[in-house]
Amino acid sequence: MPSVSIIIPTNRSRHVLEPCLCSIAQQSCDLRDVEVRVVFNGVATVPHWDTTRWPFRLIVEQIERGHIGAAKNVALDRATGDIVILLNDDVFLDADFIEAHRAAHRNLDQPAMVLGRSVWRQCERETVFDRMIQNTSMIFFYDKMKPHTWYGFRHAWNLNLSLPRRYVETLRFDERLGPFFYEDLELAYRLEHEFGLRVWYAPEALLLHDHRYTLEQYLQRECAMGQVEPALWRCNPDCFRATYGADLDERYITYCRQFVANEGRREDELRSRLDRVVTRRPEELAASAAMQVELMELLYHAHLPLKRLAFRRGVLSAVESVSAEAELQTAPCSA
Repeated sequence: MPSVSIIIPTNRSRHVLEPCLCSIAQQSCDLRDVEVRVVFNGVATVPHWDTTRWPFRLIVEQIERGHIGAAKNVALDRATGDIVILLNDDVFLDADFIEAHRAAHRNLDQPAMVLGRSVWRQCERETVFDRMIQNTSMIFFYDKMKPHTWYGFRHAWNLNLSLPRRYVETLRFDERLGPFFYEDLELAYRLEHEFGLRVWYAPEALLLHDHRYTLEQYLQRECAMGQVEPALWRCNPDCFRATYGADLDERYITYCRQFVANEGRREDELRSRLDRVVTRRPEELAASAAMQVELMELLYHAHLPLKRLAFRRGVLSAVESVSAEAELQTAPCSA
């Protein structure tokens, strides 16, 4: 039976991580050959953990930098398992989760990055926006994926991903990306192109993702992703091209400016209309489940201009910041 190293970067409080560790402790498999490496990144004070009370080996570490890729690299440097499982801190694992990942690797006739299924936690007073996040491709693409099928590097989401450790003994997360976003995608691109590792979707490796977004938080996330996009171009232009089908050149920047100028004119109206709908309960808008599914699809397409507007604003803010810094560095000194 292959040993397992579970890697969890975190910068949040103890009550976020505790349910995740408890769900690992309740796994159906023998946990004596499982180690869990928690790395607190950018946290001044690490909560005290009694590492001896768990049925698995728990290692808690800390780095000063608030950088998710750096935290994962610290854990990879010291991991001992044959299989590495990368998790978010706000997930709760199904009882057969570890065994499902092991079985997927065991049953495949080639090495792979195994992606498990991650479902969003259902909230007490669920809104239309909650349902959109759960059932559409707003953040992940599970709604478009088929079980036990091969996918490319863009599906290597680190909230529920495993791979043989030998493939990350030399490759690491690029710490120029960050503090978050794209580090998982960029490493997966290199793993695919250097070793032929692709993503195998194994939905039986199931977890619950305990995270909730409002529309405002979601658009802030998109803007933050846009701000990191130029760093992806600088670190790995080939990965950027494979992801976006373009170069980050003047033509791309001009397109972003034109998009922001055009779509920004109707932002307030679209945002106001969407706000009025997505904060309501699903059953208020459609009585039948079938109609609610249709509604989610319509609203998904309706929100895309706002999503793209937030993202491209993030790109432009990052590009303009770099340009301003370059001008300061090349400006002549005054007498």
